[in-house]
Amino acid sequence: MKSYTTRDIRNVVLVGGKGGGKTSILDNALYLAGLNTRVGSVDDGSSMLDTDPQEIKRKQTIFAKPVPIEWKGKKLNFIDAPGYADFIGEAISAIYVSDVVVAVVDASSGVDIGMKRHLDYAKRFGKPLAYIINKAEGEHVDVDAVVKSIKELVSNRAVQFVLPIGKGAEISGVVDLLSMKAYSSASGGKASEVPPHMKEAAEKGRTAIIECVAELDEALMDKYLGGQELSEEEIKAGIAKGMISGDIQPVFITSASKGVGIDVFLDAVASVFPDPSSLPSPKAISSQSGEEVSVKVDSSLPFSAYVFKVTSDPGIGDIFFFRVYSGKIEHGADVYNTSKRTSERMGHLFAIRGKGREDVAVLEAGDIGAVAKLKASGIGDTLSDKANPIEFAKIEYPEPLVSVSVKPKSKQDQDKLGMGFSKFMSLDPTFTMKLDKEFNETIISGIGETHLEVMMERLKERFGIDFEVGKPRVPYRETIQKTVKVSHRHKKQTGGRGQYGECYLEVSPLPQGSGFVFEDAIVGGAIPSKYIPAVEKGVREAMSRGALAGYPVVDVKVKVFDGSYHEVDSSDLAFQIAGSMAFKKAESEASPILLEPIMNVEVTVPSDYVGDVTSDISSRRGRVIGMEHQGGLGVVKAEVPLAELYRYSTVLRSMTSGAGSYTMSFARYEPVPAHIAQKIIEESKKLIEEEKEA
Repeated sequence: MKSYTTRDIRNVVLVGGKGGGKTSILDNALYLAGLNTRVGSVDDGSSMLDTDPQEIKRKQTIFAKPVPIEWKGKKLNFIDAPGYADFIGEAISAIYVSDVVVAVVDASSGVDIGMKRHLDYAKRFGKPLAYIINKAEGEHVDVDAVVKSIKELVSNRAVQFVLPIGKGAEISGVVDLLSMKAYSSASGGKASEVPPHMKEAAEKGRTAIIECVAELDEALMDKYLGGQELSEEEIKAGIAKGMISGDIQPVFITSASKGVGIDVFLDAVASVFPDPSSLPSPKAISSQSGEEVSVKVDSSLPFSAYVFKVTSDPGIGDIFFFRVYSGKIEHGADVYNTSKRTSERMGHLFAIRGKGREDVAVLEAGDIGAVAKLKASGIGDTLSDKANPIEFAKIEYPEPLVSVSVKPKSKQDQDKLGMGFSKFMSLDPTFTMKLDKEFNETIISGIGETHLEVMMERLKERFGIDFEVGKPRVPYRETIQKTVKVSHRHKKQTGGRGQYGECYLEVSPLPQGSGFVFEDAIVGGAIPSKYIPAVEKGVREAMSRGALAGYPVVDVKVKVFDGSYHEVDSSDLAFQIAGSMAFKKAESEASPILLEPIMNVEVTVPSDYVGDVTSDISSRRGRVIGMEHQGGLGVVKAEVPLAELYRYSTVLRSMTSGAGSYTMSFARYEPVPAHIAQKIIEESKKLIEEEKEA
C-alpha cells in the first residue's frame, strides 16, 4: 500500500451494540473498494474481518480490527470494534486512537445500551461523533423515528445527511444531501437525479445541513442570510469544523444486506470527515521536563506513536498495532519505548486487513499501521524519538467483573496453563490471571462469562490443555466480638534438651479495617525480649487460619502481658507454639464471627427493567442504596455480598435481554447472618478435612 499524507488520512471507528451490522458494513466497503470479489458475510463465515475461529463459531466480532481502505484518493483507516459488552476493552482501545466515532444503530431496535456505553468513552476522549442507521430494510422500520430517538436519547446535534429511497423492505437506495444525487441499485450504484417525489424533502434536508454550517461561522452566516449560496468547499470545511466542535453529528442510512448507502457513507468520510491534523493536539508528558506538552499531528516533527493493540500470529509472532501521532516512521528505524525505557528496531511496516497484509514503506503522522516482533513493547506503550522522548497517558480499562478458578486435569500442564494465560494477559488489558495463595487456586478474571469462555477455548485450541473450571472460593474473614485473656504453656520433655515457653495474651476486637496490632507489655523480664518476636510470629500463624472456619482473622489487638521461660529449654520455636496455641484458644472464647466481602454494585439498564433488577438484588441479600434515571436508562446502586454475585452477568443479561451492564468494586467486610454462616463453617471444615486426607 502506498503512503499517504496526513491530510489524506481518516481514522474512523465503528461502534455500537452487538448485531448492529458494523462488520457487514465494512465487508461491503471492502467489496466496493475492490478488495474482495464478493461481499463477505458474518453469517456464513466468509467475512474478511471476523476470521478468528471463535468469531466464526460465535458469528460475532470479538477483536477490534483495523480495516484500511483506499477510497477516492484518501486512506480510510476504519476500525471494526466489537459490540458485545464482554469485549469492551477492544472497543475502548479503538475509540482512543480514532479521530471520529461512528455509532451503528440497528434500525429495528434503535439506540441501545451497548452503543451508549461506547459513546460515553467517545465523549470522555473528546471524539467527534456520527451515526449510521443500518438494517433499514427491516420490516416496520421507521427511519424518521430512529433519527428522532438519536436526537432525544443521545444528541440533539445529530443531522441527517441522507434520505432513504423506499421504506423498510422496499428500500432501494439513498439520496445524498451533500451532492443532491440519488444512489440506488436500479442505477447500479451510479449517481442519478433525485426522485421527483423526494425533491422537496431533499432540499429541506440539505438546507438543515447548510444552516448548521452557517451557525458556526459569522462570515458564513452573513453570507447565507444575505441570500448567497455557500460554496461546496465552505460547506465541506464547515462540516468538518462542526464535527470537531460537536455541533454537527452526521447521520447516515444503510442496508448492509442490500448494499445500500455504503458508498455514500464512504464518500462522506473521504470528503467531509476531519483529517488528523485538524483535530485538537493530543497531550503527552515530556520525559525530559516532566511537563505536559501538546503533540501536533505533523510529519515534520519528532516521531511519536501509541501502541493500542497486540495480536499473536502463529506464523510471525506478535504483531503490534500503533497510531502515529507526530513525525513519520519507516522500515528499519530505531525508536525509543518511553514507557519501558528501552530501544526498539522497527521491522517491516504493514497495513493489515483481516488475514491479509500489505507492506507500507512509510507511515506519516496520523496514520495507523502494524509492525512485528518488537522485543519489549506492549499495549499502552509510547514509542518516540530518543532525542525527544514523550509519553502518552495510558488508557484506563474497566476492572474485570467475573472470575473462575481453573485447574489443569494433568499436573504436567500447570506450567503451560500459566504461560498460556499470561500470554493472553499481554494481549488483553481486561483479562487477568493470578494465583490465590490463600486457597492455592489459579483464578482468571474478565469482563463477563463470554469473555472468559473465549479465553479458555482459545487456550485449548492453541496449547491443547484440558482443565477443570470451578467457582472461586469467597475470601471470608473471621474476627472476634469481645476481649479475653488467655494463656498457654508449651512444655515438652523427650530426653535431652526440652521445649518450654509460656505466654499470657489479652486479645481485643478492633474497629473494622484496623488490621492487626501487636503490643509487647512484658515487664520485669517475664519473657526475654528476644522471644517476643517468636510469640508474635505464632500469633500471626494462628491468625492466618482461624479456629472458626479456617479463614484469616482480622481486626484484632493482641497484647502479651506475662509469661515464663526456662534458661535451658526455652527457644523461639517453643514461644512460637505457645503464641499460636494461646491465640487459637482466645479466638474460640471471644465470640468469633464470620465476615463476608460486600461489593458496591452499579447496574445500568433500560428503565423498564429497573424493578426486575431491584427485586433480584433483594433476593441476593443486597441493599439498594440509590437510583437514577436519565435518557431512558436507570442506574441502580446497591451493596451486595460477593458470595451472591457469582454468574451475575449471565443472570443480568437474561433478565434484560442483553441490555444491562454493571460495575463492581469492594466496599467492606460485614458479619455473615448466623444461619448462613453456620453452613459456610460446616463446608469449610469439610474442605479442611479433605485437604488433610489428600
